[in-house]
Amino acid sequence: MRTIALAVLAVLCVASVRASVAADTLGRDGGLPVRVGRVRHAIDSMLNRRDTRDSARVDTTYLRRAPERLRLKVRINCSGSDIDTRGVYGGAPYEARLEAKLRTTLSFGASYRGLSVGVALNPAKLTGEDRDYELNLNAYGNRCGADVILQSSKTYEGTLGGGVGDRDVPVGSVSQDMLTVNAYYVFSGRRFSFPAAFTQSWLQLRSSGSFMLGLTLMGGRLKSAQGADGLSGKRTLGIICAGIGAGYGYNWVVGGKWLLHLSTLPELVVFSRSRLTTPAGREKMPYRFPNVIAVGRMAVVRHFDRYFVGMTAVVNTSHLGDSRQLSVGNTKWRARMFVGVKL
Repeated sequence: MRTIALAVLAVLCVASVRASVAADTLGRDGGLPVRVGRVRHAIDSMLNRRDTRDSARVDTTYLRRAPERLRLKVRINCSGSDIDTRGVYGGAPYEARLEAKLRTTLSFGASYRGLSVGVALNPAKLTGEDRDYELNLNAYGNRCGADVILQSSKTYEGTLGGGVGDRDVPVGSVSQDMLTVNAYYVFSGRRFSFPAAFTQSWLQLRSSGSFMLGLTLMGGRLKSAQGADGLSGKRTLGIICAGIGAGYGYNWVVGGKWLLHLSTLPELVVFSRSRLTTPAGREKMPYRFPNVIAVGRMAVVRHFDRYFVGMTAVVNTSHLGDSRQLSVGNTKWRARMFVGVKL
């Protein structure tokens, strides 16, 4: 009898321990959703304060933050780059026109109350056909913002002509690595919104425009496997420059559903430290006023009840040097077509 009682007591103790372990496990599992909820609540509280502050800084008859918290977007991105070089070699003028291979990517993005994340897929990279690299970072605000572009292109090809004779420039003869930062400041950020056109995180309710200030920083190098005569040794042009300027942008609201954006920022180069390295040595790049940089942006957006579609484009151009000796014109452009859903 005593043996049976001891066995029953042991079974009850084991059952009690198992129940306690199971309860602890459930408590720990249930704690993760609670912690996630607390983090989300903290983020929402921070964003609520931001939205309240930002709404107080705008004219709500012209601008309103998008009410939907989550937006999903699919984009097709296309980008390209052109180089136009002019100068004199051996007393004869020449001109080279080069174009990098067109890049096309497919990207998917999600934005939660203005906080965005995305991923892009380049089919040409998967097949090994694309040897170029490009990184674009964008931060658009109603008052100020910037584009950061990191480009590495090795697929330039084109023609070389002039007094040195006409010939083709094959792929691989010219490469370019360049970092460009384009920043803007909007004077009338209370009524005019860049994000309304480029990120759709704000809504432009009425047409409005604004004068702007612009700042561009450029740094990189342009390499050539041959000189203007097509025979001499390698050349490297190192570029460091800065430009400042002023321009204008306008958002045109049509029918309450369409938004058309157009802006331009011409700038004068106020600082340049560019050097040309050849087999004969290293020298300063020629300069002749004015050296210029220009940034143009455009967008078309159509809003529906739950969906939106559109396209955006950004074009960067620069002209550096002196065409009577050596000048380099550089054009970099990017276009995006997108469709999104508001949740």
